[in-house]
Amino acid sequence: MKLLNFLKVNRATPHDYAFSATKEERDELCQTIITTSSPQPGFYFLLAISTIIVAVGLIKSNLILLIGGMLVAPLLSPILSLSLAILILDFKVFWRSITVFVLSALASLFVAVIIGLVSDFNLTELNYLILMEDVGLVTMLIPMAAGAAASFTWAKKNLSGALAGVAVTVTLLPPLAVMGLAIAVKDYEIFMTALGVYGLNVSGIIVGSLFIFLVMGFYRAEKIIVKQIEIENRENNK
Repeated sequence: MKLLNFLKVNRATPHDYAFSATKEERDELCQTIITTSSPQPGFYFLLAISTIIVAVGLIKSNLILLIGGMLVAPLLSPILSLSLAILILDFKVFWRSITVFVLSALASLFVAVIIGLVSDFNLTELNYLILMEDVGLVTMLIPMAAGAAASFTWAKKNLSGALAGVAVTVTLLPPLAVMGLAIAVKDYEIFMTALGVYGLNVSGIIVGSLFIFLVMGFYRAEKIIVKQIEIENRENNK
């Protein structure tokens, strides 16, 4: 009976699939994005753990480890925060978002370098490198779709955004881990290739999420975004 009641309460409605968002949905999502991307110790702890798992998964060619690491990684919210900042054209919000985004990437990179230094592996034999060889502009459609799906499902409370979040992580964490491993073995050619893949994927996610946020009217949520940033700043200054 409890299960039936849960399904009734949490089932999707026709409105959940509409390309529109209520003020409540916009405000709630903006608060969630800012809160979950806040540079707190727990955020970087999860980021470090997920990077370790993915880096080891790449070295061992273990798909289970790769998926497990992607489930843990909190990389979606910094990207969506950056998309919101671009959408509302607020410099303070943009500066905060780009800072969090860059620090997140550097943290993952640092952890991956450490794993590379303490591990015995042949970088050129990683299976992921084969996927990087096929990257092109058409491939950008994948992160664009992931960004759009993540933004849409996060905006709708009754739709699960977990799988969309994993899709975003798939395009971000592996190239970051490869970059760190490449630095560890001083293979800067592979590093530059992985950097290009990472940059292309980030651009695609931002474009996809920006499109969804624009269509769903998130530019109207500027006040709540700025207010949430101010609350975060006050809490950090305590």
